[in-house]
Amino acid sequence: MKPPAILELDRFSDSPYASELRRGFPDLRFAPELEREYQTFHLVRVRTRVRFFLLAILVQACMAMVQLLWMDHVPLGEVFHGWTALAVLLCGVLALVSFSPWYEPAYLPSARLMLPVLGIIASAGIAQHLLSGHPVTMYFLSSYSIALFFLGGQHFREAVLANALLILALAGTLLWHHGPWPALFYYTGVLTVTATMGAFIYRGMEQQLRTSFLERGLMGELAARDGLTGLKNRGAFDAHLPRMWGQGQRERRQLAVLMIDVDHFKIYNDHYGHQAGDAALRRVSQVVQSFARRPLDIAARYGGEEFVLALFDISGEHARDIAEQLRQAIQALGVLHEVSPTAPFVTVSIGGALVGPREGRSQQGGVQLADEALYRAKQEGRNCVRFAQADPFFATGSFRRPPPRRSARS
Repeated sequence: MKPPAILELDRFSDSPYASELRRGFPDLRFAPELEREYQTFHLVRVRTRVRFFLLAILVQACMAMVQLLWMDHVPLGEVFHGWTALAVLLCGVLALVSFSPWYEPAYLPSARLMLPVLGIIASAGIAQHLLSGHPVTMYFLSSYSIALFFLGGQHFREAVLANALLILALAGTLLWHHGPWPALFYYTGVLTVTATMGAFIYRGMEQQLRTSFLERGLMGELAARDGLTGLKNRGAFDAHLPRMWGQGQRERRQLAVLMIDVDHFKIYNDHYGHQAGDAALRRVSQVVQSFARRPLDIAARYGGEEFVLALFDISGEHARDIAEQLRQAIQALGVLHEVSPTAPFVTVSIGGALVGPREGRSQQGGVQLADEALYRAKQEGRNCVRFAQADPFFATGSFRRPPPRRSARS
């Protein structure tokens, strides 16, 4: 299923949702972090049907025990040491998990093991009934096969594996008891056709559900995106920076904040027009985004023609190299700026700050230091990189206020 064209996936180069939509996930599998998010989404969605399924299977297993005790007159000790008792136990455990607070982390790992075992037990028992002249019991096995896809809460791969074991257990039991070949081919054929139909329908359903999950996530990201450039917006940056700060504080890692301003953008807009200005900002934003390569890094449009790039766990030398590479990459775009007093092409000024998250410091202080450095870069001729030195009062949360500066749009 193709995502709606309105989403314009190319504008979301840093989005894991957009990345998976572009890939098409033919293996019905996402990247690990996104897969965990999808599993939580899926389990919440199917919880009611999982409970219904497990309670229905538990009732069936208990009825089988009652039949053994009262109708077949099997001794109590043999029943409780037999496979039927194990099936009741497994159903009971899974049902308890589905009603417990541990449902989301525990259900799928438990179901991957227990549902196939329940299928094997059912296949072995029903095969003996088939050989005894009770073909009606085959309906239960066919129903269980379908339920593994649509009610068991498992993903496509897991449901297919459980069905394969179901069929193999039925065929193996019939062979073990020397069942006639026509019966073997008939019953395993019926179960194979049932499982194949279920797999065909369920694969399409899971594909559609995964696509809806990705589109939902991507639509949620739109609220945190700048409409013009596709970068994260100021609000998203302000929300993400405390996360970086906390991670750096726990792991004692250094952060770098780079403030990036397009040089003489107001006169660019006046000379070339606002449409050309928007196109130039989009091209600059693509370069800025390309430098936010790791999960905790973030690139955002800070406002107007200003951008910000925050980098996690980075040395001072590396941060300066990245800032210089970024400046050169934007100049290398070759976007003509004939009226610029700095260069004949669009250029940027970059101010950077290196901060070590500690108690008593604040992430806003790091942004302020980078802003001071940006002001100095603009004062010293633009199209250059300048880094701030940490204020001696930085550890106490006090910062120098930068001197009044002209608007970044000048």
